[in-house]
Amino acid sequence: MASRKITLASLLALLSCPLVALAEPIYTMSFLPAGFDATAMNGAGRIVGNTSTGVSIWDGAALIDLGLGADSYGYAINGRGDVAGALNGSYGQPFLYASGTLRHAGPALDEFQSGRANGLNDLGHVAGEYATFGGDQHAWMDANGAVHMLGTLRDWTTWSVATAINNRGQVVGNSTYEGADSPWTGHAFLYQDGSMHDLGSLGGWNSAANDINDLGQVVGWSDDETGDMVPFIYAGAAMRSLGPLEGYDYVPGEARAINNLGMVVGWSQYWEDQRTAFLYLDGKMRDLNRFVEGADGWQLVEAYDINDARQILGRACRGDECLSVRLDLVAAVPEPRGYAPLAAGLVLLVGRRWSGKQDQLRFS
Repeated sequence: MASRKITLASLLALLSCPLVALAEPIYTMSFLPAGFDATAMNGAGRIVGNTSTGVSIWDGAALIDLGLGADSYGYAINGRGDVAGALNGSYGQPFLYASGTLRHAGPALDEFQSGRANGLNDLGHVAGEYATFGGDQHAWMDANGAVHMLGTLRDWTTWSVATAINNRGQVVGNSTYEGADSPWTGHAFLYQDGSMHDLGSLGGWNSAANDINDLGQVVGWSDDETGDMVPFIYAGAAMRSLGPLEGYDYVPGEARAINNLGMVVGWSQYWEDQRTAFLYLDGKMRDLNRFVEGADGWQLVEAYDINDARQILGRACRGDECLSVRLDLVAAVPEPRGYAPLAAGLVLLVGRRWSGKQDQLRFS
């Protein structure tokens, strides 16, 4: 490596500039309006959810009613502000609302069928499900009006559910599968290139995928060999547990969302009847409450979305009152140890100059 000279002037200049440090995130908590049941968030922090008057969007300052009626429900929002969900009930007619225009999404349903749209990507492609009168469920994808039925993980069509779709058109969810202990036991699946792939489980009978990022990383929950519900991430063709919360041994929980940075949010139990929101970061699953300042006694009990700006959508409770909340990242303050090497170098340099030795240090 080529030799580099560091002078007193150089060190003073470095000390006068802010350093970029890899610090843990710090969040502030914003409360969404009472009566607004938030469900999903886009990359700009706009949030879709439901009120007594129907689907609404919170833009950070006010609620915007989309005018779809009191029996409309929104479950997904993309970067353009398009919304997908269900009309005529929480499980009714799947819809896509884009650029002020409402259309039905997915396959045409008759009076004995109902469903909902669960996922929506930035291209306007929708993923969802519908059920027949007999109870069978069917996963589907709608790409600008071209509807594809996704099938199941077994030869006969008992049920499958699509929960999310990324910008590459990959769809995740869960489905009945070959070798299941009952027709209603399911495994997480990844649908891509026209085929449904079984993601397996962590040792138990059941698993389900909740979200997928643009890198193809999948998160959800799986039963383990003891029957506990465990949060998982699927990456590199393998499913693994996110583990218990840091500092605890109790494992149960569920991963709800993942962003393109690989950060995962969800909920975890740290005791038999105690639940908290978690943030999975740098290979560790941590209590999300530890990163929030000014919470004033409010406790995050669940987190269910995270975007690439690292904003988090969740639910917080204080006593018997619970509200939807958005966590916004506070600009990180450099850790003190980031200055230590420079300070040490400055002391060393000044000492050498006072001793009459050369006034430059060389680092290779």
